[in-house]
Amino acid sequence: MTDTVLPEVADLEDGLAPLFEAMGWSEDEIQAAQRRHPDAADRIYHSFILLQPQHDLLMRSELLYRAHCRELLNRVARNEDTRPGTAAECIAVLRDTSLVGPLNMAGTGLYFRLWRAAGLPPISGATDNMHYEALAGSAIDGAEAELRKKLRQADRSRQFSVQVSSALGSSNELAA
Repeated sequence: MTDTVLPEVADLEDGLAPLFEAMGWSEDEIQAAQRRHPDAADRIYHSFILLQPQHDLLMRSELLYRAHCRELLNRVARNEDTRPGTAAECIAVLRDTSLVGPLNMAGTGLYFRLWRAAGLPPISGATDNMHYEALAGSAIDGAEAELRKKLRQADRSRQFSVQVSSALGSSNELAA
């Protein structure tokens, strides 16, 4: 019996390793956000559940997942709505789209804008995004608003923040 159970346990361990690694990254980001926003440290501490990755690429890319966590934790600290898609989630979807076909000018400009907004390192060999913004800025604005809306996560609710604030004795009401 142990001969059949051990390989299954090893498979389970292999499958869970990326999850535990991502949990470590999120805990690091929570601690960093608490240092950046000491007045919101309690809310940030209780926000772990909001950091669940909604896209496979976020689980496989430390830089992208950490950017996702930073944006959500900054929203929590500023009492902002956590439901709209993050820049990292948008980047993951644009990456998938680019594998099906080339992005148009607004799509490429949006990709560069979101990359910068997520605080990711410069892309080697990429041109400055200024000409995309100059030529297609309003289209990029519309595409960003639409994509963030489509990637909205209802379970990443502002109500969660209200519950945490109430539990911590805060009078700040966030529910929409």
